[in-house]
Amino acid sequence: MNRFFLLILLFLLPGEVLGRPSVHFHDRAVVAGPRIMLGDIAAIRHAGENTEAIARLPVASSPPPGKTKDLYTVSVINSLRNQAETADIDWQGSPTIVVERKGNRISRKQIEAILGQYLQENRDKLPKAEIHLTVQRAPEELIFPVGALSWKVMPSRPDILGSTSFSISFAVDGQAVGNCVIRGRLKVLGEVAVAAMPLRKGDLLAARSVRLAKQDLADLKDPYTALDQVLGKEMARTVNSGTILDQGNVVAPAVVKEGDMVKIVARKGALQITASGLARADGRQGERIRVKNIGTNKLVYCRVDGPGMVSVEF
Repeated sequence: MNRFFLLILLFLLPGEVLGRPSVHFHDRAVVAGPRIMLGDIAAIRHAGENTEAIARLPVASSPPPGKTKDLYTVSVINSLRNQAETADIDWQGSPTIVVERKGNRISRKQIEAILGQYLQENRDKLPKAEIHLTVQRAPEELIFPVGALSWKVMPSRPDILGSTSFSISFAVDGQAVGNCVIRGRLKVLGEVAVAAMPLRKGDLLAARSVRLAKQDLADLKDPYTALDQVLGKEMARTVNSGTILDQGNVVAPAVVKEGDMVKIVARKGALQITASGLARADGRQGERIRVKNIGTNKLVYCRVDGPGMVSVEF
Protein backbone atom coordinates (compact mmCIF):
# COMPACT_ATOMS: atom_id res chain seq x y z
CA MET A 1 0.00 0.00 0.00
CA ASN A 2 2.79 2.42 0.92
CA ARG A 3 4.46 1.81 -2.47
CA PHE A 4 1.21 2.56 -4.30
CA PHE A 5 0.78 5.94 -2.56
CA LEU A 6 4.43 6.77 -3.25
CA LEU A 7 3.90 6.25 -7.00
CA ILE A 8 0.83 8.52 -6.94
CA LEU A 9 2.78 11.18 -5.05
CA LEU A 10 5.65 11.08 -7.55
CA PHE A 11 3.21 11.45 -10.43
CA LEU A 12 1.50 14.49 -8.90
CA LEU A 13 4.62 16.37 -7.80
CA PRO A 14 5.69 19.26 -10.12
CA GLY A 15 8.67 18.60 -12.36
CA GLU A 16 10.92 21.17 -10.70
CA VAL A 17 10.63 19.32 -7.36
CA LEU A 18 11.82 16.15 -9.04
CA GLY A 19 14.63 17.99 -10.87
CA ARG A 20 12.85 17.89 -14.24
CA PRO A 21 13.77 20.77 -16.63
CA SER A 22 11.11 23.48 -16.62
CA VAL A 23 10.29 26.65 -18.54
CA HIS A 24 8.42 29.33 -16.57
CA PHE A 25 6.87 31.97 -18.86
CA HIS A 26 6.84 35.62 -17.74
CA ASP A 27 3.78 37.78 -18.30
CA ARG A 28 5.91 40.60 -19.75
CA ALA A 29 9.30 40.71 -21.50
CA VAL A 30 11.59 43.25 -23.14
CA VAL A 31 13.80 42.41 -26.15
CA ALA A 32 16.35 44.38 -28.16
CA GLY A 33 16.93 42.41 -31.37
CA PRO A 34 14.75 41.44 -34.33
CA ARG A 35 14.07 37.89 -32.99
CA ILE A 36 12.46 36.73 -29.73
CA MET A 37 14.32 33.88 -28.04
CA LEU A 38 12.83 31.55 -25.43
CA GLY A 39 15.22 32.90 -22.81
CA ASP A 40 13.82 36.41 -23.41
CA ILE A 41 10.30 35.43 -22.29
CA ALA A 42 10.86 32.66 -19.75
CA ALA A 43 13.05 31.42 -16.91
CA ILE A 44 14.84 28.14 -17.67
CA ARG A 45 15.24 25.93 -14.58
CA HIS A 46 16.94 22.61 -13.80
CA ALA A 47 18.21 22.20 -17.38
CA GLY A 48 21.87 21.95 -16.43
CA GLU A 49 24.25 22.25 -19.36
CA ASN A 50 21.29 22.53 -21.76
CA THR A 51 20.07 25.77 -20.19
CA GLU A 52 21.87 28.03 -22.69
CA ALA A 53 20.77 25.99 -25.73
CA ILE A 54 17.14 26.04 -24.59
CA ALA A 55 17.30 29.80 -23.95
CA ARG A 56 18.60 30.40 -27.50
CA LEU A 57 15.64 28.69 -29.20
CA PRO A 58 13.90 31.21 -31.51
CA VAL A 59 10.22 31.80 -30.75
CA ALA A 60 8.96 34.58 -33.04
CA SER A 61 9.93 37.81 -34.78
CA SER A 62 10.13 40.90 -32.56
CA PRO A 63 7.68 43.79 -32.89
CA PRO A 64 8.95 47.02 -34.49
CA PRO A 65 11.27 49.10 -32.27
CA GLY A 66 9.30 50.80 -29.49
CA LYS A 67 6.22 48.61 -30.08
CA THR A 68 4.70 45.56 -28.33
CA LYS A 69 3.13 42.27 -29.40
CA ASP A 70 1.23 39.52 -27.56
CA LEU A 71 2.48 35.94 -27.55
CA TYR A 72 0.33 32.98 -26.50
CA THR A 73 2.12 30.33 -24.48
CA VAL A 74 0.26 27.48 -26.22
CA SER A 75 1.48 28.69 -29.62
CA VAL A 76 5.05 28.99 -28.34
CA ILE A 77 4.99 25.48 -26.89
CA ASN A 78 3.54 24.01 -30.09
CA SER A 79 6.22 25.70 -32.20
CA LEU A 80 8.94 24.09 -30.06
CA ARG A 81 7.48 20.57 -29.65
CA ASN A 82 9.78 19.05 -32.27
CA GLN A 83 12.95 20.54 -30.82
CA ALA A 84 15.22 17.97 -29.16
CA GLU A 85 16.06 20.41 -26.37
CA THR A 86 12.39 20.59 -25.25
CA ALA A 87 11.59 16.87 -25.26
CA ASP A 88 11.21 16.59 -21.48
CA ILE A 89 10.31 20.20 -20.56
CA ASP A 90 7.71 21.02 -17.92
CA TRP A 91 5.92 24.16 -19.23
CA GLN A 92 4.69 26.61 -16.60
CA GLY A 93 3.81 30.28 -16.06
CA SER A 94 1.68 32.92 -17.74
CA PRO A 95 -0.62 31.90 -20.61
CA THR A 96 0.18 35.14 -22.47
CA ILE A 97 3.29 37.31 -22.73
CA VAL A 98 3.40 40.98 -23.71
CA VAL A 99 6.71 41.51 -25.52
CA GLU A 100 8.12 45.02 -25.91
CA ARG A 101 11.05 45.85 -28.16
CA LYS A 102 13.55 48.48 -27.09
CA GLY A 103 14.20 51.35 -29.45
CA ASN A 104 16.30 54.46 -30.07
CA ARG A 105 13.77 57.27 -29.66
CA ILE A 106 14.57 60.52 -31.47
CA SER A 107 12.34 63.45 -30.52
CA ARG A 108 11.54 66.49 -32.65
CA LYS A 109 13.79 68.54 -30.36
CA GLN A 110 16.68 66.16 -31.08
CA ILE A 111 15.98 66.37 -34.83
CA GLU A 112 16.21 70.16 -34.63
CA ALA A 113 19.47 69.80 -32.67
CA ILE A 114 20.88 67.54 -35.44
CA LEU A 115 20.11 70.24 -38.02
CA GLY A 116 21.63 72.93 -35.79
CA GLN A 117 24.80 70.87 -35.42
CA TYR A 118 24.95 70.38 -39.21
CA LEU A 119 24.69 74.14 -39.86
CA GLN A 120 27.38 74.83 -37.26
CA GLU A 121 29.73 72.28 -38.84
CA ASN A 122 29.19 73.86 -42.29
CA ARG A 123 29.59 77.52 -41.34
CA ASP A 124 32.39 77.83 -43.88
CA LYS A 125 29.83 77.24 -46.66
CA LEU A 126 27.57 80.03 -45.39
CA PRO A 127 28.02 83.81 -45.35
CA LYS A 128 29.25 85.47 -42.17
CA ALA A 129 25.79 86.28 -40.92
CA GLU A 130 23.14 85.41 -38.34
CA ILE A 131 21.77 81.95 -39.12
CA HIS A 132 18.20 81.10 -38.06
CA LEU A 133 16.45 77.85 -38.95
CA THR A 134 12.69 77.67 -38.40
CA VAL A 135 11.43 74.08 -38.61
CA GLN A 136 7.95 74.09 -40.11
CA ARG A 137 7.32 70.37 -40.48
CA ALA A 138 9.11 67.45 -38.81
CA PRO A 139 8.18 64.12 -37.17
CA GLU A 140 7.30 64.39 -33.48
CA GLU A 141 9.28 61.19 -32.84
CA LEU A 142 11.32 58.60 -34.71
CA ILE A 143 12.05 55.12 -33.31
CA PHE A 144 14.94 52.99 -34.55
CA PRO A 145 16.54 49.72 -33.37
CA VAL A 146 18.97 49.91 -30.47
CA GLY A 147 22.63 50.30 -31.34
CA ALA A 148 25.12 53.00 -32.33
CA LEU A 149 23.01 55.62 -34.11
CA SER A 150 24.53 57.81 -36.84
CA TRP A 151 23.06 60.17 -39.43
CA LYS A 152 23.79 62.18 -42.56
CA VAL A 153 22.10 65.49 -43.44
CA MET A 154 21.47 66.54 -47.05
CA PRO A 155 20.11 70.07 -47.80
CA SER A 156 17.75 70.61 -50.73
CA ARG A 157 20.38 72.93 -52.28
CA PRO A 158 24.07 71.92 -52.41
CA ASP A 159 25.23 75.34 -51.20
CA ILE A 160 22.78 75.14 -48.23
CA LEU A 161 21.76 78.78 -48.69
CA GLY A 162 18.15 78.94 -49.88
CA SER A 163 17.36 75.35 -48.83
CA THR A 164 13.70 74.78 -47.89
CA SER A 165 14.09 71.17 -46.73
CA PHE A 166 16.69 68.84 -45.24
CA SER A 167 16.82 65.06 -45.61
CA ILE A 168 18.29 63.07 -42.71
CA SER A 169 19.38 59.47 -43.32
CA PHE A 170 19.78 57.35 -40.16
CA ALA A 171 21.90 54.23 -39.63
CA VAL A 172 22.29 51.88 -36.65
CA ASP A 173 25.64 50.12 -36.32
CA GLY A 174 26.41 51.23 -39.87
CA GLN A 175 23.22 49.77 -41.39
CA ALA A 176 20.62 52.11 -42.93
CA VAL A 177 17.37 52.09 -40.94
CA GLY A 178 15.37 55.00 -42.35
CA ASN A 179 15.23 58.64 -43.30
CA CYS A 180 12.98 61.65 -42.92
CA VAL A 181 12.52 65.02 -44.62
CA ILE A 182 12.27 68.20 -42.54
CA ARG A 183 10.67 71.27 -44.05
CA GLY A 184 11.89 74.60 -42.81
CA ARG A 185 12.91 78.16 -43.48
CA LEU A 186 16.61 79.04 -43.37
CA LYS A 187 17.05 82.74 -42.66
CA VAL A 188 20.54 84.20 -43.10
CA LEU A 189 20.69 87.81 -41.93
CA GLY A 190 23.73 89.73 -43.13
CA GLU A 191 24.74 93.16 -44.37
CA VAL A 192 24.60 93.90 -48.09
CA ALA A 193 25.26 97.02 -50.17
CA VAL A 194 22.13 98.95 -51.19
CA ALA A 195 21.54 102.19 -53.09
CA ALA A 196 21.46 105.13 -50.70
CA MET A 197 19.62 107.25 -53.30
CA PRO A 198 18.06 106.80 -56.75
CA LEU A 199 20.83 105.88 -59.17
CA ARG A 200 20.84 106.12 -62.98
CA LYS A 201 22.48 103.83 -65.50
CA GLY A 202 26.12 104.87 -65.95
CA ASP A 203 26.47 106.52 -62.50
CA LEU A 204 29.75 105.78 -60.76
CA LEU A 205 29.27 104.54 -57.21
CA ALA A 206 30.74 106.78 -54.50
CA ALA A 207 30.61 106.64 -50.70
CA ARG A 208 27.53 108.88 -50.52
CA SER A 209 25.54 106.81 -53.01
CA VAL A 210 25.72 103.41 -51.24
CA ARG A 211 25.18 102.07 -47.72
CA LEU A 212 24.99 98.75 -45.89
CA ALA A 213 21.67 97.25 -44.78
CA LYS A 214 20.79 93.98 -43.05
CA GLN A 215 18.88 91.61 -45.36
CA ASP A 216 17.95 87.93 -45.58
CA LEU A 217 20.62 86.51 -47.88
CA ALA A 218 18.80 83.21 -48.49
CA ASP A 219 16.92 84.49 -51.53
CA LEU A 220 19.58 86.85 -52.91
CA LYS A 221 21.87 86.05 -55.83
CA ASP A 222 25.43 87.42 -55.79
CA PRO A 223 24.90 90.46 -53.52
CA TYR A 224 27.80 92.69 -52.52
CA THR A 225 28.48 92.36 -48.80
CA ALA A 226 31.02 95.17 -48.37
CA LEU A 227 31.14 98.78 -49.62
CA ASP A 228 34.64 98.44 -51.04
CA GLN A 229 33.29 95.79 -53.42
CA VAL A 230 31.13 98.39 -55.22
CA LEU A 231 32.84 101.75 -54.78
CA GLY A 232 34.16 103.02 -58.11
CA LYS A 233 31.96 100.64 -60.11
CA GLU A 234 29.21 101.70 -62.49
CA MET A 235 25.45 101.19 -62.51
CA ALA A 236 24.30 98.89 -65.31
CA ARG A 237 20.69 100.12 -64.97
CA THR A 238 18.60 102.68 -63.12
CA VAL A 239 17.49 101.67 -59.59
CA ASN A 240 15.52 103.21 -56.73
CA SER A 241 16.85 104.04 -53.28
CA GLY A 242 17.15 100.93 -51.11
CA THR A 243 17.68 98.56 -54.06
CA ILE A 244 20.11 95.75 -53.25
CA LEU A 245 23.24 96.06 -55.38
CA ASP A 246 24.39 92.85 -57.04
CA GLN A 247 26.27 91.66 -60.09
CA GLY A 248 23.15 92.10 -62.18
CA ASN A 249 22.88 95.86 -61.71
CA VAL A 250 26.50 96.86 -61.01
CA VAL A 251 29.36 96.46 -63.46
CA ALA A 252 33.01 97.41 -63.61
CA PRO A 253 33.53 100.81 -65.27
CA ALA A 254 34.87 101.01 -68.79
CA VAL A 255 38.66 101.24 -68.89
CA VAL A 256 38.60 102.39 -72.53
CA LYS A 257 36.23 105.15 -73.69
CA GLU A 258 34.96 105.79 -77.19
CA GLY A 259 37.42 108.10 -78.92
CA ASP A 260 40.40 107.10 -76.75
CA MET A 261 43.76 106.51 -78.44
CA VAL A 262 44.87 102.94 -77.66
CA LYS A 263 47.84 100.70 -78.30
CA ILE A 264 46.97 97.66 -80.43
CA VAL A 265 49.04 94.53 -79.81
CA ALA A 266 48.62 91.98 -82.60
CA ARG A 267 49.91 88.47 -81.83
CA LYS A 268 50.46 85.26 -83.74
CA GLY A 269 52.39 82.68 -81.76
CA ALA A 270 55.68 84.26 -80.69
CA LEU A 271 55.27 87.08 -83.23
CA GLN A 272 53.98 90.39 -81.86
CA ILE A 273 53.26 93.64 -83.73
CA THR A 274 52.07 96.92 -82.21
CA ALA A 275 50.11 99.73 -83.77
CA SER A 276 48.13 102.81 -82.75
CA GLY A 277 44.35 102.75 -82.81
CA LEU A 278 41.21 104.74 -82.05
CA ALA A 279 38.49 103.14 -79.84
CA ARG A 280 35.06 103.22 -81.48
CA ALA A 281 33.17 102.14 -78.31
CA ASP A 282 33.50 102.02 -74.55
CA GLY A 283 35.12 98.82 -73.30
CA ARG A 284 35.49 97.06 -69.94
CA GLN A 285 38.31 94.71 -68.99
CA GLY A 286 38.01 91.53 -71.11
CA GLU A 287 35.34 92.89 -73.50
CA ARG A 288 35.76 93.01 -77.27
CA ILE A 289 35.28 96.38 -78.99
CA ARG A 290 35.83 97.85 -82.45
CA VAL A 291 39.11 99.75 -82.88
CA LYS A 292 40.27 101.73 -85.94
CA ASN A 293 43.88 101.01 -86.90
CA ILE A 294 45.36 104.46 -87.58
CA GLY A 295 48.03 103.08 -89.91
CA THR A 296 45.73 101.03 -92.17
CA ASN A 297 42.48 102.92 -91.54
CA LYS A 298 40.75 99.52 -90.99
CA LEU A 299 38.36 98.48 -88.19
CA VAL A 300 39.36 95.45 -86.13
CA TYR A 301 37.74 93.75 -83.13
CA CYS A 302 40.10 93.83 -80.16
CA ARG A 303 39.98 92.62 -76.58
CA VAL A 304 40.35 95.28 -73.87
CA ASP A 305 43.38 94.39 -71.73
CA GLY A 306 43.51 97.54 -69.60
CA PRO A 307 43.47 101.33 -69.81
CA GLY A 308 44.73 102.28 -73.29
CA MET A 309 45.63 98.67 -74.14
CA VAL A 310 43.84 96.28 -76.57
CA SER A 311 44.96 93.09 -78.29
CA VAL A 312 44.01 90.92 -81.25
CA GLU A 313 45.03 87.45 -82.42
CA PHE A 314 45.73 86.92 -86.12
